[in-house]
Formats: sequence, C-alpha cells, structure tokens
Amino acid sequence: MKRYLITAALALTVSLGYAQKAELAEAQKAYDSKNYQEAIVAAQKAQDVISSNPAATSAQKAQAMYIKAASALELAGEDVEKVADAVKQLAEVVAFEKGKDYSARNISTKKVEVFDTQEALDEAMISGGYDKQKIVDRARTYSPQITAKLTDLSQKLYGKAVENFNSRQYAAAAKYFDATYEAQAQCSPRPDTSAYNNSAVCMLQLQDYAAAAVYYKKLIDMGYTGKETIYMAKNAISGKMQSYASKKDRDAEVKLKVASEPKDSVLPDKQPEIYTTLLQILFQESKKAEPYDFTEFFKYADMAIAKYPDVKEYPLMKGQAYYELKDNNKFLEILTETAAKFPTDATIFYNMGYIYSEIGDNAKAEENYRKAVSIDPKYVDAYINIAALYREANNAIVDEMNAMPFTLNKEQKARYEELKKQNEANIMKMIEVMKQGFDANPDNVHLAKNLENLYNTVGDAENEKKFAEIYAKLTSE
Repeated sequence: MKRYLITAALALTVSLGYAQKAELAEAQKAYDSKNYQEAIVAAQKAQDVISSNPAATSAQKAQAMYIKAASALELAGEDVEKVADAVKQLAEVVAFEKGKDYSARNISTKKVEVFDTQEALDEAMISGGYDKQKIVDRARTYSPQITAKLTDLSQKLYGKAVENFNSRQYAAAAKYFDATYEAQAQCSPRPDTSAYNNSAVCMLQLQDYAAAAVYYKKLIDMGYTGKETIYMAKNAISGKMQSYASKKDRDAEVKLKVASEPKDSVLPDKQPEIYTTLLQILFQESKKAEPYDFTEFFKYADMAIAKYPDVKEYPLMKGQAYYELKDNNKFLEILTETAAKFPTDATIFYNMGYIYSEIGDNAKAEENYRKAVSIDPKYVDAYINIAALYREANNAIVDEMNAMPFTLNKEQKARYEELKKQNEANIMKMIEVMKQGFDANPDNVHLAKNLENLYNTVGDAENEKKFAEIYAKLTSE
C-alpha cells in the first residue's frame, strides 16, 4: 500500500513536470510568433501548474512570469493604464530574479525540498529534520531584457506625459508620469522622482487637491528634494551649451576637446515648496471634518519645522490650525517662540497683536501692533488694527453716554463731560495712528478715507476736505 502511494506521488510529479514544460513551450512559441494573447493564456496555465508542483524551478517560474508580462506590454498599445499594469508585472519578474532559492534535504525521505523564504528554511533546519541546506542567487535571465525594454519605454512614456501636459490633458499626463517613474524604477539606479512631482502638479491643475496630497506625501517619504547638479559644457561643433548624464561623461569630452567651458549648475531644494503646498492642502482638508481634524496636518507641520527650522511659515501655519481649533493660547505660545527666533519679522508681531486682541488683552495687542509697524512702517493692517482698538474702547464710552437720561444731574453731567473727553481723546489717537500709517503709505485709499471720516467726526473741516480730495484722486487713478 505504501509503495502504491509513493508510485502515485511520483506519477503525479512526473505528470506535473511534463505539463508545465508543455505549457511553457507553448507560451514561448506563441510569444516568439507574436501571438501575445495566446502567449498570456499559455503562460497563465503554466503558472497554475507550477504553483501546484513543488519540484518546479525558479527558472521556470521566471519564464512564465516574463512571457505573461512582456506579452501584456506588447498588447497594451497606447492604453497607459494597461502599460502601467504591464510595467508592474515586469517589475515583479525583476524582483523575483533578485531573490534567492532556498532548499534543504529531508533526512527522512532523502529528498531535496524547496522553501519560499529564509525564515521557512530556518524553521526547517531548527526542527532537526533537514540537513544540507543550500542558498543560491537566482539567475538574472530576464532582467537585462526587461531593463532594455523599460529604458526605451520610459523615454516614450515621458514624451507622452509632456505632450498631454502641454495640451492640458492633465489626468492623462499624470498617468504617464506615474508610468514613467515605475518604468525607470526597474531600469535605472536613480529613477527620476520628479515624475511624481509632475503628477502632483497635474492634480493641482485639476483642482484634485486630495490626489495631489498623496503625491506630495509620497515625495516626502521618498526623500525627494529636487536638488541636482547639472553638468554642462559647450559643444565644439554646435557651439551650444549641452548637459551630460554625469560629471565623468562631461569631463571626458572636455579632455578630448570635443567640448569646452565646463560649468556646473545646481538646482535648488524643492522640498520646502512641497511641504508648503502639502500643508496648505491638508489644512483645508482638515476643516472638512466635523469636528475639525488636524492630526495629519500637525504630523507634516512638525516634520517641516524639524527639517527646515529657518522657515517661519511652518510654525505660523501650525499656529493657524490651533486658531481654527479656538486654542488661542497655543497659537500665542507658538507665536512667542517664533518671534524670539525671528525678531525682525513684522508679520509675527502683527499676528501676536491680533491674538492678544482676541483674548481681550488690548494693551498687549497694541504693543505688538506697534512693534510690527516699527519693523515695517508700511504695514497698513497694523495701523488699522491699532485704530480699531481705540474704536473698540470708544464703543463702550458711547454706549454709556447714550444710556444716560435726557436730563442730567450734576454728577451725571460731570460723568458725561469726562466720557466726552475720553471719546475725543480716543478719536485723536485714532487720527494720530492713521496719519502715521498714511505718511508711510500715501497711496492707500483705506487710510485716506478713514482719515476723512475721522476729521469729520471731530469737526476739522480743513483736514476733512484735504483727505476727501486725496481719496478722490487716489480712486480716480
């Protein structure tokens, strides 16, 4: 009985072996004859048989994978999604051939068994039931062909991407840029990560900000900076500057006097711009939740602050998120820390003034607004907000005056006169600060109109007329 079972097992193994060889031969023949659909069907059958046969070799698995993937690429034509799928299949072949084959002899059966992973082999050896373990690199049979195919393909895909971008077909352009990167990732030691940046730009053009954010997060996770040194020299024949793939290539042509005037051009770091755009997108996306959820925004804001501590916009954007969450104390804390680091930045002090006014500390608000205009005398909004503080104080005075009875007693008259003086003093302070702002910004229509109205309030007809004429002149230009 035992002998019969072994014979049956052997018969099954032999049958599977013949089947997979037959299917592979059929798949290879169809591929060589450019019958790609038949090749795919046959290669799939071969894969099905191989997956059931523990004796199948990695070379047979790679052959089936390659025929199927290469055929899919040939059939993809101009369909970029099918091209991208074929590229992924080819990438799987490359990844497979980069792997190793693991095997060991079963001590009981005296047969060599194959294991899928190092971990599986280690477990078998630890069990004590195996010996003569063997680990070998897989043959790179198809990887060179794939590299050649994808090198040529990536150039074509990039050309199609640019063509679609220039014709404003941004969705198609993004797909081609994605496929370009995936192709380059298999055929180049340094695939051009900027393809994903181009895809992000396409999504911005389509106003698909969530999709753009996915690309920007991917770029950050990949460490993309866009920094690059371009090696250039003047071609001796054309007389024009041209770029080279490497410094070595450029220097070799200069040495041979085929080129001259070597020059290096360094492209700037694009990652700060990427962080800024991503944070702007995440900020708006965070406000779509109810209640607001800034978790992901804070994650990338902290990453940006840590990597680029000299960029003041990042902490300010983070503070703005706390403002949206109505946590003014946290925003003020961030502003105070940022002001210590950037003591000559008027915007920071302006924002501090605004938040102090929000929490009701008008004295601190005015102090910081005045600090802002001392740094930047042309900061119009700061002048207007200082005047607004005096107007706010005046509102309480006017309300108290209006609440008094028509007929006043002695004490009420005294109080009324006191309030009237305070009111006039505040208006004069408003005029003073608005005048300072206008002197620094003589073409600002808002300051001119405010001064016209304020002078009217205090009955200064001469200055009222003066600023009415200034306002009329500014608005007619």
